[in-house]
Amino acid sequence: MKWEFNRTLRLESFKDYEDLTLSYLMFKNEAIVNANIHFETFREVYFQKCQFKNTVFDNTFLGKVKFQNCELNGVTFNECNLSNVIFDNCKLINISIFSSTLNNLNITESLLEYSKIENTQIENSLLDDVKLMENIHRHNKYAYLNFYKCQFIRDNFIATNFKECDLKTSNFKETKISLDDLISSKLSVLNLLEITSFMGIIIEE
Repeated sequence: MKWEFNRTLRLESFKDYEDLTLSYLMFKNEAIVNANIHFETFREVYFQKCQFKNTVFDNTFLGKVKFQNCELNGVTFNECNLSNVIFDNCKLINISIFSSTLNNLNITESLLEYSKIENTQIENSLLDDVKLMENIHRHNKYAYLNFYKCQFIRDNFIATNFKECDLKTSNFKETKISLDDLISSKLSVLNLLEITSFMGIIIEE
């Protein structure tokens, strides 16, 4: 899951680009607002301390892209492919991910809240110390994900299947999730107590 950029990235200004097929570039302290990015490719691109607001990525490929100390608010990924993408110490607020494929995703020490993920497949990924709050996950397939020390707070999982995911170090608070969808995944006894207590099931010794 770990990777490095293959070459030194060139620092540029995002507003200078009309053709948004981007490779080997770095953007710092940019405000990217109301952008519509369709059928483009971002390959080996680094965003540092950037703000994305009300931006749409449509049918866009992101490969080896790193977001560090960024804020994404009202951003939509529609029918996108994200491969080897890192979100490090980011705020992901009111994000929409529809009909997309995410592979080798790495989200670390970040916040994901008030977002929607629908008809999306996420595989072979790590969420490390991520706070997930009041998100809706609908008709997704999550496979081989490691949720390490994550917090799920009032998240709602609807027909979302977890295949061989590791959730045993995470916590669930008022989270709606089907135990059937967790078959084959790793859970702790505390996980089960937290999930079933919200269902109204009381487990006694």
